[in-house]
Amino acid sequence: MEYTTDDVREELKMIRSRVHAGTLFDSLGSEIGRLLDEFEYDAPTEVVQLSAKEATDIKERVLNWQQTLYAGQPVAISNQDVLDLMNSLRQTDPAVRDKGAFFFISDGLQNNVFKPNQLLLMVRYLLQDNVLFNHITETENDGVFYRSFSIFILSMLHYANRKGNVHFISEEVAETLFLNFATYIALEHDTRGFVGEKGRAHAFMHIGNLLDELARDETLPRADKIFLLTILIEKLKRLDTPLIMGENRRLIGFITELVKTNELYSQYFLKQLKQWRQEATRQMQPDSESDWHRLYNQQRFLQALLMRDNLPQEITDYLNESRNFLA
Repeated sequence: MEYTTDDVREELKMIRSRVHAGTLFDSLGSEIGRLLDEFEYDAPTEVVQLSAKEATDIKERVLNWQQTLYAGQPVAISNQDVLDLMNSLRQTDPAVRDKGAFFFISDGLQNNVFKPNQLLLMVRYLLQDNVLFNHITETENDGVFYRSFSIFILSMLHYANRKGNVHFISEEVAETLFLNFATYIALEHDTRGFVGEKGRAHAFMHIGNLLDELARDETLPRADKIFLLTILIEKLKRLDTPLIMGENRRLIGFITELVKTNELYSQYFLKQLKQWRQEATRQMQPDSESDWHRLYNQQRFLQALLMRDNLPQEITDYLNESRNFLA
């Protein structure tokens, strides 16, 4: 069967419902892993960019807004401006995407530039399939910048909603955010960190940001946090390109904070580690570049985990007992 993004989302939705119903727990990792293994990626296609005129226009507007903001004066942002900012996140030019739109959005959130309806507009925009899953079903391509920065900004917007005085994310939108994010983790496969003249991609770093934010949300059920943790671990097992630009540190930060909050998470994660080791010992000697990348991604992740000094003792003890596996 050839899966689409919709198929994966629907499968995850059904798996999640079984977790909530209490009919799926011990074999959750196997169910997620089966789904990931059955997805096949297509060849890359062209990633649409802004025209030169559009890129220049948004850079000039951002510069004017930043100067006004830094001068301590009120910044007037229209809904169309918000949409244009979101759209410019697709650019491979970091002067437009990263140092332009993203920096201003970050400053704007910290300085209450955006109205509540505009914050919701951002969330709804970024959750669109053609944004969050932009070219995600294809092998390595420039769509990663749009996808990755969408996740990063969603983490900031979720934080603003959770900590602010005005809560602009409804239960319905929160549900869409959760399920789309779970689908994103399952499908994202671009492990590049800094990409030459195009700047930061860091998809898995940004996944860690939103995971950490959701883990701190006390309204999110424990079953959902375990669900996301499981998707992450099953995905990490299968990455066949190097994850080497700080992403492990960010992801392990999320896991460390989660397992400290409740013994349920600690015991579940320990079980995942044991299963991971069992699977690794059954694998044949790597005989391809992809196999070697999977092996060393796992080893780097587990070695970095062992370096943490604030894990629950039973997890630290198990990692110490498994040093030969990590070597």
